[in-house]
Amino acid sequence: MKRAEATAVVTATLIAIAVALGIAMPGDVDPSVIAPSSDVGCANSGRDSGGGIQFILTCPQSSLSPDGQWRLVQTPAIGSEESYDVLIERTGSSRRFSIPGINDGMPFVLYWSPRRDWFLINHYAGSGLERPRVFEMTSSGVVEHRRHLKAGLTKAHTISPCLPVEKMEATGSGLKWSRDGRRLAWVFTTRPDMCVFYGGMSGPIPPAKQWKPFMMISDVRTGEIAEDSIRLLSGDGKLDVPTDGPYRDF
Repeated sequence: MKRAEATAVVTATLIAIAVALGIAMPGDVDPSVIAPSSDVGCANSGRDSGGGIQFILTCPQSSLSPDGQWRLVQTPAIGSEESYDVLIERTGSSRRFSIPGINDGMPFVLYWSPRRDWFLINHYAGSGLERPRVFEMTSSGVVEHRRHLKAGLTKAHTISPCLPVEKMEATGSGLKWSRDGRRLAWVFTTRPDMCVFYGGMSGPIPPAKQWKPFMMISDVRTGEIAEDSIRLLSGDGKLDVPTDGPYRDF
């Protein structure tokens, strides 16, 4: 079984297990709304309704930045191990850099920033989850910025104290860049059973052990969260970016 097909099978199996255990996303948020498709075909490859460009292992493609300075390239998979790379190259020059940790067989969605030399990748992490990864192109290559993830995870523990402190990484989805490209609106989500995952519990999750998904605005360089940007998700599965308060700049 090829890697892309195995990814789809594993994801479907995990969802089936969750259904059997009576596990639901907090607030009934549909995980398909926030995760890239793991479809092994090419129907979901390319530009999506949210303005991103989805990349899938079996459908190599490239995307040019709005200013025409950079091109992100997914190379064709070769050999029985389906080896490939995800590169960013400077147009009109020989400068070319690998983007770390993206060539793992998982789909991802690219969002170019309005700010020159920056971009966001929503990187599928399995089990209906993804991670909003922010990158900057510098004179020495690709630099990943993670402070927004650390601050988001700290805020998640404040909002949902049931979340484990150890063995947990920030996951969620980048939704939209601010008009100046310095801030990112994104939503924190994690495994539906994360509050009980390390306790060996089975069966339906009690209300006290259900975490709360929320939306926020983060400064992508400092990680600072705009406090008046915190919005608990309503439970209708919609992730529309608000237009009031600090979201007016998006």
